Formats: sequence, structure tokens, C-alpha cells
Amino acid sequence: MGTIPYKRPRILFVTPEVNFFPIPSSNNSDYLSCKSGGFSGFLSNLVCDLYENEADVHIAQPDYRNVFSVILQNNSRAKGCRMPQSRVHLTEDRAFFYTRGPESNMVRENIKISLAFQREVINHVIPLVQPDLIHCHDWMSGLIPAVAKKSGIPCIFTLQRCETAKCALSAVEDVGIDAAFFWQHLYFDRFPLNYEETRETNSIDFLLSGIFAARHSSIASPTVLVKIAETLIRFPEAPLGKILSEKLAVDCNAITDYHSARMQYVDLYERLLRRPVLGTSEKKSGLHDEFPRYLNFDNLSSETQIGFGYAQR
Repeated sequence: MGTIPYKRPRILFVTPEVNFFPIPSSNNSDYLSCKSGGFSGFLSNLVCDLYENEADVHIAQPDYRNVFSVILQNNSRAKGCRMPQSRVHLTEDRAFFYTRGPESNMVRENIKISLAFQREVINHVIPLVQPDLIHCHDWMSGLIPAVAKKSGIPCIFTLQRCETAKCALSAVEDVGIDAAFFWQHLYFDRFPLNYEETRETNSIDFLLSGIFAARHSSIASPTVLVKIAETLIRFPEAPLGKILSEKLAVDCNAITDYHSARMQYVDLYERLLRRPVLGTSEKKSGLHDEFPRYLNFDNLSSETQIGFGYAQR
């Protein structure tokens, strides 16, 4: 009998930001990355690098049609890394067809975009892709880790900033998300007594829900880590401090170097999945840099360490 070919695990990246845009050409259906700097640039490069190294990767993002048009107008000869149409899943809803990117919107508009985006990811993209692991980014994807946990899918949640948003459970359900399926894994303003009691009167915190439900959390950069610590020093009783302190002691890391972080993430994916992600060990050796199991607080200021309760450990 012949050997059954090895099937690599499938990873789905979920991001509310603009990472890829369609190329308006009848000759191909590829997508181009549209940011070269910041965390969005890092994420699109990470996805492309993994794809080029034979990893089974997919990415879900909103279909920002207006934003795509502006990008094409300003970059008529746009260059970037390419991804095939089968790997880029643009979720569709009028909430983001004609809007600007998340960075330019008010919180209320971003909540609307977030709920429409997550509805499409939950109801359509996840069933279509059937991922073995999901990697979510920032508060606008904060419900997805709870869905993943309920479904038994390992999930990573990356914080890019400290901002969050809140809404009632009923508002989530009103857009077509069956929150009754996973509501126990969300983070509310107060401890819920039961589903009926909490549906209308107890707000969900998107950022804290993402951290709370994810199998592993990561912080996008040392700069973000310091900002979080400064916030905790000013507001030591804030829920973010408690939940992050618990995560940092168990399974949270800070990305300290974008260049080495690519393979650091691969190490993390393989630890959670317990099997190889890339096509060959030779491919991996060219990018490899071990992902630290825990944060190295020795390199942070004493004030930052105090913010997380790690001073004098």
C-alpha cells in the first residue's frame, strides 16, 4: 500500500485591517499586499512568507471596496507579495463597502464593521476554510476566539493596541451571530448569572473577550507592551490588568523583533498543533528563530514591571 501524503494543518488569519487588495485584471485573480510598514505590513508579509514556504494559510478581511479604489488610484503600479484568490477571503457587507479603514473611523462605526465582519467569518469563512488553527488580530475580531474555543479550534489573539469597544449580547445576535452558542466564553462587564439575564443588560468587552477565550495571546510589540503597562500603573484595578497578568504568567508573549517573529510564530503554531506547519525542514531552517516561551521582563523598566506585578520576582 502507498504512503498517505502528509496534510499540513490549515491556519486562518482574521484581521479587520486592509492587508490585501484584489488586482483589477481579467488575466489573473491574485491579491497584492498593500502595506509595507507597521503591524499590517508584518502580517501580510508573514502570510505571504508562510504561503511561499508551503504552509496552508488563509486570511479573512473585510471587502473595503472604497479603500481598494483609493489604493489603486494612488498606486497604479502597486507592487507587493501576491496571494491567490483561493487564500484571501473578503467578507461582504455594506458596513465596510463604502467606509474608510478602521484607523479612520469612530468607535461606533468600527463596532458596526466589527460585527458584520465577524458574522461573515463565523457563518461563512470558518465553515468554508475549516481551519486547524485561527490567529485573530485586535478587538474587532474579539468574538472569534470564543467561537474557536467552543468549536475546539486552537486560537491565538494578538493585541496591536489597548483600545476596545463594548456592546450588548443582543446587539451581537441582532446582526445574525448565534452568540448563544459561545456566550459563556465571552468577557462581560460583570459576571453573568445566566444567558437570559445578561443578554440585554451586560456589555461584552471585545478586547478582553479575545484575550480571555484565546488559547494563547501575544502583544504586537514592546511599544504596545509598555503602553499597556503604563495604563495598568494608572488604573491598577482595571480588568485588562488582571486578565493580562494571568495570561502573561501562563501563555502570552511580546513580539520583540519583526524579522525573527515570523518563525517565532511558526514555532508557536507548531506547539499548539503538535505537528509541522511548513513544507520541509529545510525551508524552516532558513527562517528559524525560537519563540520565547515567556516574556523577558528583565529588559523592561521597573515601572513597566510593576504595571504587570512582576517587580521583585
